[in-house]
Amino acid sequence: MDQSTLLEQKIDDGRRFVERFAIDGNPIQAAFWVNAAEEDLWFLYVATELYDRVGPAATYRAVHASLRKLGESWISSSEIKVISPSNPIAVDVLAVMARHHGRLGTWYGGRTLGSMSVEQTFIYPSLYCTSTQAKSMTNEDINREILRLMNRGPGILLPSRVTLKDGTTFNGVPFSFQFGSQNALVVQFVADGEPVPRVLRLDEIATIA
Repeated sequence: MDQSTLLEQKIDDGRRFVERFAIDGNPIQAAFWVNAAEEDLWFLYVATELYDRVGPAATYRAVHASLRKLGESWISSSEIKVISPSNPIAVDVLAVMARHHGRLGTWYGGRTLGSMSVEQTFIYPSLYCTSTQAKSMTNEDINREILRLMNRGPGILLPSRVTLKDGTTFNGVPFSFQFGSQNALVVQFVADGEPVPRVLRLDEIATIA
């Protein structure tokens, strides 16, 4: 797998981790990938007030617990760094986030965060830092996310967590999007552990992450 595809997978799995961490009740002020100039390695930074409240050891235990819930993933615990929101690195990222309020991630072109020299930085939008149990997705949001998932590049496609409006959940990969009866949008998923595709109307889905 080439480096750009690997990075794309890591960013996607990083989003899944950030959302999972928030769902598990952990406050997140900012989450971002950094390629530090000195190391030439990518690390996922999570700025959380939990770091100040319970300390780094307990915060990393919470990170490990949420990461395990993702199952197979392209990121490991060694690639995740938790910091205080008052850390100068986080302060600079929060300033960038204050200027960009969109629903898409931000590639930051600055060469420093705090006192750290950086080559590249990818910042997740704030909407991923809040619990998906507390926020709802519109049909347009779900439509856009499914299309994004279906248009991912070649490689191993990891399943997303799909929550239905009846409260049930499953892990699956969307592969078909079309109009069904009465012009209702219908999505087909390859669902984990299920021998045949799962077929759902778009309006049956509450969230997908």
